[in-house]
Amino acid sequence: MAAISLLGATAMLNGDQTRRQGASVPDVSVTVSLKVNEQFMRSSGPGTCTHAPRASIYNVPSEMWTVRQEAETRSTQLTLWRPADGKDEMFSFSLSGGKTINISTVRGGTISGSGTVKLKPGGKGGTFTIDAKTRSGEAVAGTIECSAFTPAVAEGG
Repeated sequence: MAAISLLGATAMLNGDQTRRQGASVPDVSVTVSLKVNEQFMRSSGPGTCTHAPRASIYNVPSEMWTVRQEAETRSTQLTLWRPADGKDEMFSFSLSGGKTINISTVRGGTISGSGTVKLKPGGKGGTFTIDAKTRSGEAVAGTIECSAFTPAVAEGG
């Protein structure tokens, strides 16, 4: 499986988070149901969903959730940041396959597109609802469901 960049957004977990070099994140069930312009994209299968109650992006302390799923020829990635200071949530979204879509609303980084991602917790996981547009105006809407969230592992060990 090819590694996909999270649009340059690297999660730095605080010192009280467990850091495990080379640790793998367990697969959980991920269901992607998105509409990009008029094209529907659906997939269901194994992926990774993580949560870090304390993380940081561009020196903004935040709570962080990530989702990654690769199915057939398509890869979907989402990172949601909830700043501790109560400012608006930020996200990075990437979809590759027949077409590549990148949207990022992460302050401090390169803004590319606009929109919102909302998380509705459920059981051990939750559902992300996406309503966004690329910089060129392509609409992306739908949901990504995670059966469970596992603890995030700090990048760089």
